[in-house]
Amino acid sequence: MWLMSPSLINAARNSTGQTWAEHDIWDVLMESYPSKMLPRRNTTHGTLCKVNLLIRGISKVDDMKMEYTIQLTLRQEWNDDRLAFDDRGVHEYLTAPDPEKIWTPDLFFQNEREGHAHSLMAPNVLLRLYRNGDIMKSSRITLTLACPMDFHFFPMDRQVCEIRLASYGFTKDDLDLQWSTLGSSVQVAAGLNLPRFILNEVKTDTCTSTTSTGVYACLKVSLFLERRWAYFLVHTYIPSIMMLFISWISFWISPESTAPRIVLCMAPLFGLASIGTHVNDQVPQVSYTKASDVWFGFCNILLFSALVVAAIVNYRKRMDKLKETQQKDRMEYGRDFNLEAQHRLMGPSKSAPSGEEEEAVSKPKPKGRPCCFGRLCLPFDRVEKIDYLARFLFPVIFLIFNIIYWPCYLSKYD
Repeated sequence: MWLMSPSLINAARNSTGQTWAEHDIWDVLMESYPSKMLPRRNTTHGTLCKVNLLIRGISKVDDMKMEYTIQLTLRQEWNDDRLAFDDRGVHEYLTAPDPEKIWTPDLFFQNEREGHAHSLMAPNVLLRLYRNGDIMKSSRITLTLACPMDFHFFPMDRQVCEIRLASYGFTKDDLDLQWSTLGSSVQVAAGLNLPRFILNEVKTDTCTSTTSTGVYACLKVSLFLERRWAYFLVHTYIPSIMMLFISWISFWISPESTAPRIVLCMAPLFGLASIGTHVNDQVPQVSYTKASDVWFGFCNILLFSALVVAAIVNYRKRMDKLKETQQKDRMEYGRDFNLEAQHRLMGPSKSAPSGEEEEAVSKPKPKGRPCCFGRLCLPFDRVEKIDYLARFLFPVIFLIFNIIYWPCYLSKYD
């Protein structure tokens, strides 16, 4: 331990400026200080570094690149007994004029992609030295960190992004890392707000990183982010539901109106494809099925089915008309043949049928009574029956799908 000389103590006590006293102390401490050497209390235990973080802000969470940008205040605390001093209590602590001359832990962020320390007006670095050799270093940094994401539940997904700290060159035996026990180890600035996510929870943990060069201590922060999916509810889900409702209007239009029925099915199909493309452009291409894919896939099936129903109804209506025309032609041909036969056999006076007989021959057979089940009556005509069933079947199928879809994708983290 360094012991200050009486003359230096007097200088610290009697100097008219505290800065000059601190400067004298630093000069003495730095005379033979080995700033490149790791401080050790003894040969059996390495240096202990305690860390805590202040999350100042999260400016961007990039789904496409699977990364996020965060601004931190990183505080490190360790003891270097080579810098201990005794000034008889004149100073509570000293502020280092040149923090670069002091040995500091070689921490790095394992999942960093980009980063920089702030130094617009002056380097945002603070280093305090206490009399017993304790050192506290605080620095403000901005980082872009990798965040592997899982989009199975997109856009109702929740992501876990990490901050991983470790020593780059010193193994766990030389430099051990712990979270600070004074107060909260990770603090979040008041008023932190993300436009597309909600920061639900922050958890800390310790870990080790094993490489070919040894075992290194590391610290981990887990940020639990929940996506704000109300935007997708307004701009994706509700419009797609409206597209389905529009296609179902075709079931209430007369089968003879072929063009309007086709338009009411095709237009929503193109609109839904446009919405789906816009949603998929916000996330990277993945090999698995997302919640949005399930939704749009089922909606596309319903829209395509409505188009198929319109085509079937149109086809059956034309076939029925063709059969009716053919039947009418056969009836007229048969009537003419019978009249000609009667004319030949019975003579002119008896060949002409009465008005009632002619009406009976030309009058088509009734289609029959409608088929009723309680209060639900289905028309006997097959074409009308298809539309009638589709009016109820499509909404019921979509309702059952929603009963299954929403609880399945909203209850994963409950």
